[in-house]
Amino acid sequence: MKTTNWAYDFTSLPRWNNREQNSWIYDEFYEIPQSDTLCCLYSICEVSMGNDQGFLAILKNKQKPELVLNIADGFNFCVNFSANSAGNLIFLQPSIYDRSSNRLLRPILILDLQKNCFSYVPTENYSPAYRIVEKSASVFQVQANERQRNNMKQLAALHGTKIQIPKLEWHEMGKLAKLPQMLLKQGSKSV
Repeated sequence: MKTTNWAYDFTSLPRWNNREQNSWIYDEFYEIPQSDTLCCLYSICEVSMGNDQGFLAILKNKQKPELVLNIADGFNFCVNFSANSAGNLIFLQPSIYDRSSNRLLRPILILDLQKNCFSYVPTENYSPAYRIVEKSASVFQVQANERQRNNMKQLAALHGTKIQIPKLEWHEMGKLAKLPQMLLKQGSKSV
């Protein structure tokens, strides 16, 4: 479990108080000093066996922290985080359950904190056992945990996938809450 020394009132975040009902809740904090940013996956709990999910908060300015993004409704996030070396791109794995089709959607979500926009790469993979590796300033590659990918064909299929930032379709950050509808509208196009 990670902690942070950012002086922010985390108890003010929606659903932070979940820990009052469940003693197994924890938080993960990922500091990105290059961009003076803190990514917080919080109120994480095991929603099903081996499936830990929580909510997202992103803060800027360690000296005077300001909440710039908070997703605590509509969908959750798996404990999976990567960032580029410049600190402006964050890679996350949202978890979206579509009741109408009884499908679980877990794309790779890319947040560009400098341009205040997001993009995503749909996948058929459900496992968070991967990370995003920077190959160049605009090309990234999925690197899956070797032991896990030997046992999971969707994770094995995702391993090695290249993400080319300039070729992605980007959306204003304010539309991030509509990610579930965007994925459902897109249909089954995925890597």
